[in-house]
Amino acid sequence: MRGDKLLRALLLLAPCVACAVMYLPTLSGGFLSDDYAVLGALDAWHREGRLGAALLSKFASGLDTPSNYYRPLSMLSFGANFMLSGAVAYPWRLANLLLHLASGALLFTIAHHLIDDRGGVTRTSWAPAVAASVFLLFPTSAEAVAWVSGRYDVLALFFYLLSVACFQRMVHWSDRWGWSSLAAAACAFASKESAVVLPVFVTALAIARRSAGPRGVLIGLIEASPWLALAVVYVAARAAVFGNPFRVYAGTSPLDTVLNGDALHALASVPAWLDAALSPTAARIAFLAASAALIVAGAVRSLMRRAAAEWLAVATTMLLSVALLLPHVSALAPTGEQGRLFYAGSALFSLLVAYALSPVIGTQPGFRTATAVVVTLLLGAEAVLLRGNITQWARAGSQVRTLALELPRLALEIPPDGYGFVLVPDHLGSVPFARNAQGGLVLPPSQSVPLSMRLIVQTPADLPAWPDHIRRGLVDALRRYPLDSVWSAVGSGRAVIPMMPSNYYCWNATSGKAEALALASALDSQWLDAWKGALANGPCSALSAELP
Repeated sequence: MRGDKLLRALLLLAPCVACAVMYLPTLSGGFLSDDYAVLGALDAWHREGRLGAALLSKFASGLDTPSNYYRPLSMLSFGANFMLSGAVAYPWRLANLLLHLASGALLFTIAHHLIDDRGGVTRTSWAPAVAASVFLLFPTSAEAVAWVSGRYDVLALFFYLLSVACFQRMVHWSDRWGWSSLAAAACAFASKESAVVLPVFVTALAIARRSAGPRGVLIGLIEASPWLALAVVYVAARAAVFGNPFRVYAGTSPLDTVLNGDALHALASVPAWLDAALSPTAARIAFLAASAALIVAGAVRSLMRRAAAEWLAVATTMLLSVALLLPHVSALAPTGEQGRLFYAGSALFSLLVAYALSPVIGTQPGFRTATAVVVTLLLGAEAVLLRGNITQWARAGSQVRTLALELPRLALEIPPDGYGFVLVPDHLGSVPFARNAQGGLVLPPSQSVPLSMRLIVQTPADLPAWPDHIRRGLVDALRRYPLDSVWSAVGSGRAVIPMMPSNYYCWNATSGKAEALALASALDSQWLDAWKGALANGPCSALSAELP
């Protein structure tokens, strides 16, 4: 017995250590993209002396407008990070990694209960270890784990899996495990919308474990009714807060998308997304082929050991978690971004893979050997793919930290009567870089003092609007007013001088530093042409690919 516990501990510890080592290079990076919106909001609330009140108010309102995000618990965790370390990104990133590792441990426990000793076969720890390993090393999960803004996903899945693990141990919903499961489910709902499939999984598991009885479906539904009731309360709360319980992203209409038959259009973008998200090609093919083989083998073995109901519960929930994304996402990004959307599904995917190692009486040694080879191939392919993605995240994190340090130096170079314009990448590979971070990069708490009166940071997608901005006096307003007052100054006519920026810079992603750029002063149709010429002949030619 003691030897079994030691083996189980080692089989859980090994993938956790491997995962932590692989993600270690990402911990030293800076904040990226959407992170600055969270950081800026927390800093503003703190300066106004209402940080706690603002965070608590999110339990009765949305995260921001115009999106329909209900994620108060995730924001509360960000608030804790802010109070502990301010704008130092390391603890924020470490929290994500620790939550990911904890979810791997919970998945190990869940797999032990699902892949059990049916038919007198002794329980093994190999299947749970494979489930945890496949999940912890899942290649597209880098976006959720290595990006601070992935906190919504990692926190929601942690409570999701905690709820399932407690549900598996309960005898009745009113015992301590039942109440713990319900509390964890409520926390998952308060972390991100991806938790909406949790009641479905709990219900499917409840029916599956009662399937041998004559009224298994009815008893299972009754057993899962508190979780279904919690889902109804969640949907009603979203309707009360947002007016529409189904819309999550601004500008989308999920119900209309389903009714119009447009929900499947996103599938056309999958091949291009896979090419970018899972590179190199050989590792991608090995990953997909090995996964398919193990999932099929797991389905067959679940039939052999009369555990098909549990396997179907996992498979149905995984497919549902993916299907629910379709009405919300018109297309997957060809850059390979959006891997975080499949983070919850990766846990269920890992369980399906692990069923291939479920114990069955009379298993031939040849099958066990073949399974071990395919599992090794899968984990090796995952490690290669994950390393490639982590390298991108570590590089982007390092460069954004350097960029934040370079901006004050650039501000000192600009003449007192001039103004700086810094063009930076929207993304680096599959990693969001400066998108939605233009203001956050030049303001506290990222900077010790505001830099917006000396320079502005923009991405290539921002360039087309600038001829009109300049004519309306935006540069004049930027030089004279705080950033949050600039547009009101322009709108009220307090900034009327149509001055051009005097100093231009671009971010060289190859060298990881800002470069001075020679740009002819030109407006209207010549503005973009001037940028194209300057970038093509300058040190930041890679930015040309992002120009509209």
